[in-house]
Amino acid sequence: MYIKKMTADFGALEGRTLELEKGLNVLYAPNESGKSTWCAFIRAMLYGVDTSQRARQGQLPDKTRYRPWSGTPMSGVMDLDTAAGAVTLRRWTERADQPMQAFSATVTGTAEAVPGLTAEDAGRVLTGAPREVFERSAFIHQAALGFTSDPELEKRFAAIVSAGDEEQSGTETEARLRAWQRRRRAGKKGAIPETEQQLDRIRQELDGLDQAAQALERLDGELAAAQAQQRQLIQRRDEARAEARKKALEDYRAAKERTEAQAAELARTEERKAAAVQALKESCFDGVSPEQARQQAAADRDEAESLAAQADALPAWWLPIIPLGLGLALTVLGLLLPWKAALLVGGVSCYAAAAGMYFWLRDTGRKGDELLQRRLEILDKYDAQSAEELDETLAEYERLCDEAKAAVKDQREAAQALETAQQEQKDLEQTVLGGLDFVGGDSEAARASRAVTEGQARMDALRERRAQAQGQLRAMGDAAALRSEQRTLTERRQALQEQERALTLALDALGQADMTLRERFSPVLAKRAAALFAELTGGRYDEITLARDLSARARRTGETADWETDYLSLGARDQLYLALRLAVCEMVLPAEQSCPIILDDALAAFDRERMGRALDLLKRMSAKRQILLFSCQWRESEYLSGQDGVSVREL
Repeated sequence: MYIKKMTADFGALEGRTLELEKGLNVLYAPNESGKSTWCAFIRAMLYGVDTSQRARQGQLPDKTRYRPWSGTPMSGVMDLDTAAGAVTLRRWTERADQPMQAFSATVTGTAEAVPGLTAEDAGRVLTGAPREVFERSAFIHQAALGFTSDPELEKRFAAIVSAGDEEQSGTETEARLRAWQRRRRAGKKGAIPETEQQLDRIRQELDGLDQAAQALERLDGELAAAQAQQRQLIQRRDEARAEARKKALEDYRAAKERTEAQAAELARTEERKAAAVQALKESCFDGVSPEQARQQAAADRDEAESLAAQADALPAWWLPIIPLGLGLALTVLGLLLPWKAALLVGGVSCYAAAAGMYFWLRDTGRKGDELLQRRLEILDKYDAQSAEELDETLAEYERLCDEAKAAVKDQREAAQALETAQQEQKDLEQTVLGGLDFVGGDSEAARASRAVTEGQARMDALRERRAQAQGQLRAMGDAAALRSEQRTLTERRQALQEQERALTLALDALGQADMTLRERFSPVLAKRAAALFAELTGGRYDEITLARDLSARARRTGETADWETDYLSLGARDQLYLALRLAVCEMVLPAEQSCPIILDDALAAFDRERMGRALDLLKRMSAKRQILLFSCQWRESEYLSGQDGVSVREL
């Protein structure tokens, strides 16, 4: 079989096509141009995409890693030349979570299905090797040149060195035997540990029967004692509650009476205060302060005294009589005496003076009346007849002020006393409520109530424990049935232990047989790999030894010591692994189906000389099977350029 043409929608390969030839194909492309993607695409077309892969640290599963960048579904077409003729494989995606699971295999250029090729078996049928063998032989890339064993590969090796039976491998048989062994003894889940656990359980149940009966008897005694104690606690609680209610009622009544008495006292003081204030307002001083009243009274008294003095200083009312009498006398004399004219003039003058004095005195009298009237008004304001009475009125007002002040003080003290009584009543109410709180308070009744609750909880716990003990006794069953089950389990454990010993012997025998088988195929594989390694290294190494896990050691020509791969250079190590891979290909891949060999930058660490030897070896092997060598270096193409049977191209 060889690949003629491929078209891919796979990772970075979107609609790209690659045509190949028989023999050795050298395909050059720089890094990140899709070489590894083409290799993965070939594997996917032959064996499908493994959808069971899960992401691991540093590595994505193929279904994620090679999802087309454009978002189109993953698909591909591969034209093959097989022993049965030209075949076209197609894979495409119908469900996003099942990439490239849809499959068809037809005769190229027709719609005729090729029998025997399915999505699951196409790769095995066409290459003659299952996926595991293909990946460990013909699928070679620099990142995984190292060689590891696999059950499928073991079957192939076993077929080579035995009668050709590929149905069993030592690893699979060993795994099956160890699985049987684990089923018998594996931590706590094996049959033997489970049986021992059941035996322990039965022993515990038998011991528990006696313990449960004894515990039930003890619980009955404890419950009876708890019930008697609970009755006493209930009686003490009821008595404490009654006493608490009685005392609370008495305290509340006393506090209420004190509050009511203070309220009555406050009412009386308020009446006194109101009366005193009203008396002050109705007084002549109109409720002003005593100091203001004294100032006002002093000012009014001074004014009254001043008015009286002014009135006293006015001329007497009888003053006009003097000129009037003089004028009358002069008039009489003028009539009697000879100088009448002079006397008459003097008399008229006296009359005129008397008249002027009269009118002057009349005005002065009116002013005196006004002064007296003003003085009377001032005294009337104080309801007094004299300044002394005004002082008495002031003294009476000061007395009223003192009484009002005392009334205000008494009212304030009564209000404060009422507020204190009300607060005391409120506090007492809280205290009373606290005393009546028979759950959370700190009173004797509350403590007694909590003791009853705790006693009830103890009784409930004892009843629950007693019920559990009774249930445990019923669940345990009788001792005879348990002992019968114990004998059965003991016999089963003995049988399982004998099986475990037999499996151990079988595993030892299998190990010896597997070692013998490996000793038969390992030399064959090591001999062929050593020959190829010697050819690649120009004879520097001439021997390879393989361990049981197929890890390799190399020996330099002429030396006696074997070198582990860790001590080899990177190039020599890759050459050793390549020799092993090619030897495995020759041994396990059917020659009649000529599975292609795919190499992805497998020669990157080779120097030019060893690269040339590797290319010569690959060219020689390409006469029997198609070889695809993908490389990021142009030197392979230069070395093979112009040689027959070699296709060199740039991707």
